[in-house]
Amino acid sequence: MMLNHSGKTLWKAALLLGGAILVVTASAPGRAAQQATADVPPDATPEITAVHPNQGAPGQEVTVKVEGKNFSAGAYVSFSNPAVHAVSTERVSPTQLEARVAVGAKAQPGAISLFVSNPGSAVAEVPFSIVEETPASAPAAPPATTATPETQAPATAEASQQAPAAPGPEVKGIEPARAARGAQATLKITGKHFADGARVAFSNPGIQVQDVQVKKDTEIAARIQVAADAATGTTGMFVVNPDDTEAEVTFEVTGEATSTKASGASSAAPTAKPAGKPATKPAAKSAGQTLQFDVISLSDVGNILQSRSNPKGTLSLASGKLRFEESGKEVFSVPVAEIKEVGENLILGVNTGTFHILFASGQTYNFVAGSLRPADSKSIMESLQAALK
Repeated sequence: MMLNHSGKTLWKAALLLGGAILVVTASAPGRAAQQATADVPPDATPEITAVHPNQGAPGQEVTVKVEGKNFSAGAYVSFSNPAVHAVSTERVSPTQLEARVAVGAKAQPGAISLFVSNPGSAVAEVPFSIVEETPASAPAAPPATTATPETQAPATAEASQQAPAAPGPEVKGIEPARAARGAQATLKITGKHFADGARVAFSNPGIQVQDVQVKKDTEIAARIQVAADAATGTTGMFVVNPDDTEAEVTFEVTGEATSTKASGASSAAPTAKPAGKPATKPAAKSAGQTLQFDVISLSDVGNILQSRSNPKGTLSLASGKLRFEESGKEVFSVPVAEIKEVGENLILGVNTGTFHILFASGQTYNFVAGSLRPADSKSIMESLQAALK
């Protein structure tokens, strides 16, 4: 939430959320609502009018400016070719993005696609080109010398003793190997020959890689965000070392809140509930779902203003249970039947960019996405809501 620190009159609003008092300093309610609605919503469809430059050569790193409209907070740039990687995307304004783009040294010249995605909308696509290196960028030839048998022999011997090329990466497993539309997940990639600086990319432009950590040469942790409209089905996932050697494996994007039904089960009409018994959520509904999100807990007083200093935790839904861990310790693990509500937090009708989880016991936990982006918090909330229906 944006805070107004100007000299104008400020007001304070206190809101009791499940036992946690959140104190927020902001400008007048009408002005806050106007600012909230003035920005581009995450489900707006982006449009691209120009890209400068619209090409790059193998081995180059360039800053690409994308102009257009309807770029929301959390908008990001990606490419159809995994050899071209958007290292970072900065939203300058609703009409301009700046992306730092690295073109792999072994990228093949040709036409590819540049994508712009909002967190909850369709993808905009324009052409981008990988061009051959210009002669000026080629290394200069060494000065000519007159070779003699005596001078040729050491050079030949030295060349024959050069170290062999480093082996390329190999992927043996991904955990989890799939993610739902709109979900955020941290993937554990295992294998060997993972070099420092290795990156992860996907053929599906609806999957954004937010962070990559090479923990050791046999393990990589990659945090991803799947767009709400990402194409479902299998896609290629690439691990690319800095020398542009790569390994490809399959990854799957599943639909929102899908559940596995027994063979032959009919979906024509719901099963009638016995009279006199209260309705409860069946734990089996989310038994097939595996969701995992990086979040920051806002359960303590004032944490909404100090979230940047709080440790990140992991909120996961698996095997019919919702679990939250923080600093390696389990905070709660409850069956989905005990979850009464997952919803957004509002102050005087203005969305705070956070959400809460209310248990049947009355206990409430408040969270914000680990990225601190309101669009990511909304995506996490909606993914949980869909999975718990």
